[in-house]
Amino acid sequence: MRIATWPFVLSLFLFGTTAIHGASDENELIGHPEIKCNADTIDMQFKTKKQFSGKVYVKGSFNRPECRVDYSSHDKDGRPLGGIKLNHGACNMDRQRMIAPEGMMFSTILIISFHPLFLTRMDKAYHIKCMYKEAARTVTAAIDVRMQYFLNFYTILVLSNLPTESVSSNLAMPTCSYTIRKDQLDGPILRYAKVGDQVVHRWQCDSEEYGVLVHSCYVEDGQGEKQMIVDERGCHTDHLLLGDPTYVEALNMAYRESFVFKFADRIAVRFQCEIRLCLKDDGGCDGITPPLCLYKGPPLDEEIEAKMRKKRSKTFKPRDADMFSQTVYVMDQDGDESTMHEQLRDGESVCFTPTLFTSIVSSVTLLLVFLTSVVGFLAYKRYFSDKSINVVKSFF
Repeated sequence: MRIATWPFVLSLFLFGTTAIHGASDENELIGHPEIKCNADTIDMQFKTKKQFSGKVYVKGSFNRPECRVDYSSHDKDGRPLGGIKLNHGACNMDRQRMIAPEGMMFSTILIISFHPLFLTRMDKAYHIKCMYKEAARTVTAAIDVRMQYFLNFYTILVLSNLPTESVSSNLAMPTCSYTIRKDQLDGPILRYAKVGDQVVHRWQCDSEEYGVLVHSCYVEDGQGEKQMIVDERGCHTDHLLLGDPTYVEALNMAYRESFVFKFADRIAVRFQCEIRLCLKDDGGCDGITPPLCLYKGPPLDEEIEAKMRKKRSKTFKPRDADMFSQTVYVMDQDGDESTMHEQLRDGESVCFTPTLFTSIVSSVTLLLVFLTSVVGFLAYKRYFSDKSINVVKSFF
């Protein structure tokens, strides 16, 4: 009986070890996802170690069926592949006009989640960016063949009597940024705040040759809802949220003090603005920036405005670009600093993934079974030992 009991205990131990090993044998990505920036769509494909049965979705748009792909609800023929394809602008995708380099950028954040219900440590988030550069466009005009020779000849005659001077303009386009600072203009970039905290919105371009106009600003909640706070002229729409931007003398930076606010039942806000660049040389920014915010006052005289447009067209054609601030996570205003710290401490609690929790439960169960088996074996051994002694005594 002693020989037969130990294999039983050993088999229990091996079974538990195998269960723990199987629980730790999780699915995972192989390499990096493959991104394709198509003409009208963005396509992401990836490979996994085992058959993928999770989901892929756009951050902040999980509840929209067109913004996620669920691989747990149907068979994928056993292939360990996954992916998602999104149309440009779909699912709150960012659309950003760029000036350096010039073109259009589409960007979004995609989540690859291996568990059908929960986020686990195996999940990955990817910030996808597709840049579409504008192709150079050449404009040609047809000229009567009989006039072409005359025009060329006439040009040569005129230029031959003038000093030749080579003129070129290679001004680099500036790099611009939009940040929200804590307390003051040069304060740290804000990530977390409470409703009512003082902040400074800062728009800046790293160039002394260009001026900037901030206009068409929106605040958004990251889930598709947004509200205009600065109109297309560059003037505020609600001074309780954000006032008119203040411009520095060099016109390459604007700023505005404000207080933190957020949408109801939302935890994050982000701001989007358009900027218009103008070349300051020869009055190229006159009439563009700073804006005349007289609050829906009468428009400029048509003759003055026409002169400004004519003057600007000789120097530099203004260019528009899109800018996004960082995302700020906002807590409700409760007036109790200790409550805020308590919430932060609560956020530091330890969370277990389903796999890890299963492993811990399996280990504890295995240990209890093992100890029970040992106790049972020792009791069984002692029982037969006492019985053998009694048999010997009765024999004598």
